[in-house]
Amino acid sequence: MKTPIIVLSFLFTLFVHLDALNSNLSDEKNIASLIAQFSSADPFVHGDAITQIVRYGEKAVDPLIRSLSDSSADVRICSAIALGKIAPKGIRAIPALTLSLKDKKSDVRWCSAIALGKYKTNAASAAAELVRLLSDKDLSVRWGAYTSLLVIDKNSLNVSHELSDVILQLERLTPDVMKELHVPGVSISIIKNNTVEWSKAFGVSDESLETAVTTETMFEACSMSKPVFSFVVLQLVDQKKLDLDKPLYHYLPERFVSVDESYSKQITARMILTHTSGMPNWRKAGDERNAPIPLYFKPGTKFSYSGEGMFYLQRVVEHIMNEPLASLAKRMLFDKLSLSHTSFVWTEQLNPFISTGHDAAGKNNERSRYLRGNAAYTLYTTPEEYAKIIIGIMKSGPILSSSMRKEMLTHQVRSDVREVTDRPGKAMGLFSFRGLGWAIDSTITGNIVYHSGSNQTGFRCYSQFDPENGSGIVIMTNGENGSELWQRLVSAVGDL
Repeated sequence: MKTPIIVLSFLFTLFVHLDALNSNLSDEKNIASLIAQFSSADPFVHGDAITQIVRYGEKAVDPLIRSLSDSSADVRICSAIALGKIAPKGIRAIPALTLSLKDKKSDVRWCSAIALGKYKTNAASAAAELVRLLSDKDLSVRWGAYTSLLVIDKNSLNVSHELSDVILQLERLTPDVMKELHVPGVSISIIKNNTVEWSKAFGVSDESLETAVTTETMFEACSMSKPVFSFVVLQLVDQKKLDLDKPLYHYLPERFVSVDESYSKQITARMILTHTSGMPNWRKAGDERNAPIPLYFKPGTKFSYSGEGMFYLQRVVEHIMNEPLASLAKRMLFDKLSLSHTSFVWTEQLNPFISTGHDAAGKNNERSRYLRGNAAYTLYTTPEEYAKIIIGIMKSGPILSSSMRKEMLTHQVRSDVREVTDRPGKAMGLFSFRGLGWAIDSTITGNIVYHSGSNQTGFRCYSQFDPENGSGIVIMTNGENGSELWQRLVSAVGDL
């Protein structure tokens, strides 16, 4: 009787194994069929297939690893998504996902970066490649790499650039981009450890005269005039001559056009400096004619960039001090910082140093001569002297109190209508805010304070700094395509 029992036991075990084998063969067939659906032209089919294949868990990992190198981008994308959803199971997929961080398709790089984050510290071997992606040309990929590094190896986010490497990049890129974009002249200064460490000039200050740009060549700072004016304003606040939150109506009444007459009596210096006054960028018919100024919304309720607001605050300050902006800024700021090539107005003495603006083809525009200072756009300066103004802000000292400096660089209002500046690495912007006179991007490792500028005369400029480590850069150009130029340079070097 024992023999039949042994035989039955053997047959039962065989049937179990055969059933398991058939089941495995069936699963492999089903998984292969689902992966085949990744090639469908219908993305909804992709989504359904991903949902179903994830249910197989570990069994689907090896086939998905193989399909991660498929010639079809859709298949690679779907495979990376599925592996991310299966994680943290399937640790053996980490090397393949790491390799996919180099995929030519940004969607594959993004999905692979996100998937690796699901493995947390087990994906430590991928950290170096994820750090490389912090400089990816695609913002979403950079963000995906950042979020994964937060859980894989947070310390790897503390990457830094050698100044010499940044200088080599700028010296290599700048002439090529100038030529491509027809920007005649560029001047750049770099700040490290609260000191101007490097300055260099490229090209010509006047295309028709072929005069070379030097580090003493002055450019129109354009809207970068605004934070310089803000620096003066906050000194007056420090001196108790102006209150940030007292309605400006009490200093110098101004009647604006609005749906509510009381709006004119609500505008404060803080609202002006954070661009929440309700005023337009510029009024129709011009301030020269003293045309009416509209208020498009209740002051203090939202962000809307306004040069007109700065000009109103300028008139208030000039009224309080009984002194025009040009001489006030010279006395309160430029002289204190020993700036000899910075002025809110054109002068005969400075004229030989002032560059000419150029159009998009690199041809001369009519030269500006701002005889009346405007806090919003008439500042003439050099990158090196503008950098010294930035250093004057970063260093708490006799010009601005530490409490006022902190107030200036604090997030005052979120400005979602403006995108963060495109920077690589740890300088990748997450959200955009406004301080007092400055824009502020919150980034991976802290705040980067910045401002750009654009004048119709053909000047485009940019500046940024990190108040915590005392670094920064100032780029000034005399061509209408200069905005694209500085954007390319900043997207290459990020923070300093």
